[in-house]
Amino acid sequence: MSTSFIAKRRFYDDKHFRRGFSRSGAFTIKEADILERSGYAFKELDEAQRDPIDEIEQIFISVCRGEREPSSTEEKVWLKYKKLTGRKSFHGLVSTPKNAPAADDTSTSDDSADNVDSNDLVVDDD
Repeated sequence: MSTSFIAKRRFYDDKHFRRGFSRSGAFTIKEADILERSGYAFKELDEAQRDPIDEIEQIFISVCRGEREPSSTEEKVWLKYKKLTGRKSFHGLVSTPKNAPAADDTSTSDDSADNVDSNDLVVDDD
């Protein structure tokens, strides 16, 4: 028996799979068993909360980082879980929406004094 992916407790995700992994229809019985048995180890390795104890766990970490393609059942199940729950790293670009004015656009300035017509001025001659 392998010493890889040993977890002290069973893994459940009541937020995304309220009725359990096996009843969700997203995982096979074998995949659900792997997640329940080793899910905490997968999560800790993926989030760098635990150091790998052997080469199998080191390879698992490189798969989670996207450096390698998944080859083992454990790697495929964890990536499937992350895909279904939206647990993935986020890399985004920030841009201005098409209809929003650019930040350096002075034509939409809030200076109301600049937009006042000279006919609207009232002069007090006291």
